[in-house]
Amino acid sequence: MPIGEPWVPGSACDHLLISLPYLHGPALEHCPLPEGHARILWALPVTTAEIEFRRRHGHEVLERLFIDVA
Repeated sequence: MPIGEPWVPGSACDHLLISLPYLHGPALEHCPLPEGHARILWALPVTTAEIEFRRRHGHEVLERLFIDVA
């Protein structure tokens, strides 16, 4: 999702990638509440080039690269 400007001043990250919280697993993703539940997702700041990579290779391939670097 384009955000129209850099995430922070001087950053090349001008998009957000909505993602599952893979590093923490389902325990963080699914949050039970008294009246139901909430689903927690990450909004990761990414560059235009990373979004283009995602369009060419797929969401999972890009996320796998992020996990491999972490």
